[in-house]
Amino acid sequence: MNFKDNIKDILKHECFQTLSNNDFDNIAKNSTILHFKKGEYIIKQGSFITHICYLLDGLAKVNINQNNKTNTLRIIPNDRFIGIQYTFADNINNFSSLAIKDSEVLLIDINAFKQLMTTNGFFALEIAKTISLICHKTTSRIITYREKNIHGSLATFIIHYSRIYDSMSFTLPYTRVEISEMIGYSRESVIHTFTKFNKDGLINIKDRKIEILNYDLLKSIAING
Repeated sequence: MNFKDNIKDILKHECFQTLSNNDFDNIAKNSTILHFKKGEYIIKQGSFITHICYLLDGLAKVNINQNNKTNTLRIIPNDRFIGIQYTFADNINNFSSLAIKDSEVLLIDINAFKQLMTTNGFFALEIAKTISLICHKTTSRIITYREKNIHGSLATFIIHYSRIYDSMSFTLPYTRVEISEMIGYSRESVIHTFTKFNKDGLINIKDRKIEILNYDLLKSIAING
């Protein structure tokens, strides 16, 4: 079956609940689905914004390169927009997105999307809410990390990404330096705490690969740390 005939079923984000049948038809006419291999760019920083990207299946990360340094800001799971909070500020993508695993992405023409927001106020409001929620979650997560000691902060970090990957075994998309910058502790403290968690049997870690061995104890540290 052509995805255009099944558009209402594949768009599962709550903002699409505000659309009429004509709105869905308009999206279908102005969209295409592309498949990206693990490690392949979905969006390149510096490219023109031509589409809204919606992740149907897979996992992606959002990066910003500044001063020759790449910072991973967010991991995108299924049924989420990729970098929509940056889309309306400029005509150029000021971020990049890479597939962490093989992914399927719906590309919606940016002009058709903007027109839909103009003609459907309820949809525009839901998009505004979505952007606000993304910013709120990002800010809240940073504050949560900074309020905890290093053990609680790192445990919270590990559990957060375990939930994103929906697995007790996953590969972190960050270097130790990026983790330290994100949670507000030194690189040395992050490395030392990873080593301690490993020795204490909470996790098994090798390079960026993590396996959670004692979730309950790790969660207790995250809550009380």
